[in-house]
Amino acid sequence: MKLNLTLLLLAAGVLGGSVFVYAQSQATAPKLHVDAFTSRGQGVVMSADSIDRDESTIRLKGNVEIQLRPLNPDGDVMVLHADEAEYRKQGDEILPRGNVRVTLEKPR
Repeated sequence: MKLNLTLLLLAAGVLGGSVFVYAQSQATAPKLHVDAFTSRGQGVVMSADSIDRDESTIRLKGNVEIQLRPLNPDGDVMVLHADEAEYRKQGDEILPRGNVRVTLEKPR
């Protein structure tokens, strides 16, 4: 199933900018994280059990969570959960697969 989140991300701006990968320790296996920023400076935090990337695509597998942080600190965070997802930088597309859920949450 291809889900193009371009409409959801339209208000947030175009995804892009610097990307950083790091691991965070937890009681279970470490979950990997990728931080990115939209052209408007909005934070995008992607995490999964496995992350593979090249120049144009970031592939996330296992317990995927993608958070789109609001520019306004009081705004809601859009959170996408999926079994797998692929982020294509050139098309500004997030293609989630498996069990997919999108929620709006208060900032933590």
